[in-house]
Amino acid sequence: MIKKEYKLSLIKLGKFLLIFLIVDFGLGIVSKQLFFSQETGKYARSIQAVKNTNAQVLIFGSSHAHRHYVPEVFEKNLNKTTYNAGAEGQQLLYHLAMQQMIVKRVKPEVIILNIDEDFLYYSKEAYDRLSDLHPYYSDYRQELRPILGLESKLVDVKLFFNAYQTNSTIMHVLRYFASPQLDYLGYRPLFGKIEKHSSIINETNKEQDLDDNFVNALYQFIATAIDNDIKLVFVTSPRLNQVDDVNNVSFNKIKNIAKEKEIPLINYFNHKEFTNKLELFHDPSHLNDTGARLFSRDVALKIVK
Repeated sequence: MIKKEYKLSLIKLGKFLLIFLIVDFGLGIVSKQLFFSQETGKYARSIQAVKNTNAQVLIFGSSHAHRHYVPEVFEKNLNKTTYNAGAEGQQLLYHLAMQQMIVKRVKPEVIILNIDEDFLYYSKEAYDRLSDLHPYYSDYRQELRPILGLESKLVDVKLFFNAYQTNSTIMHVLRYFASPQLDYLGYRPLFGKIEKHSSIINETNKEQDLDDNFVNALYQFIATAIDNDIKLVFVTSPRLNQVDDVNNVSFNKIKNIAKEKEIPLINYFNHKEFTNKLELFHDPSHLNDTGARLFSRDVALKIVK
């Protein structure tokens, strides 16, 4: 009697798991179709970078990359097709993952990595935001597993379920379907300028610790470029206020790595053409479209030399 009940329980469990997997498979197909059909928004831009663009120049970085590098200006001055793959709020692990996926399909001639001075400091958000990469896991397991594995040791278990891979993206799909977010080859301009401002110096937080995973990610980003014969350039974006880049442990480490690996670093911190120029900034950390075009032209001309 007990064996019979045990057997029935196993059969019920098996049926439940089978139904669950079928539903998960179906939801996964639908959600993946919705995800990869996006035409505007942050995911549409990452899809364009990973799956479609054949641009000769690719730009990586956080919002400073996304808002400051104008592909139209680079194309005019470099005579090379350009795409801005910058992503707001993302840091080195994300940019490394994007680079790994892209070079699997196409090899750009030039990669520009916009450097934030705090790139190597530990950031919980940097790990949390790696969930934006989940929808790519099925197609790029080899490239993404080492990176997503830093976020969670159970990455293979969690991402085994198809619906889980895209469960956080549905709202974005609906949002940008209802209200399209326009961009220009990945660049989204900011308009308006700062009217009043008190000049200060942005000081670094000396109590922050470097994250070894971020340091290793930077080394790997460089190695991938070198191995694929891609010219790599580091650039820092201008800020309205002066930046204390001398005492910043993260930025000093980045400078040392760039020197060690012979990667050119074009530094616009405390640049006289931008610092305290209210008319060029949308907010103290981001250039407006006028400033972005001036900056993009200057960077392009420096790369040509």
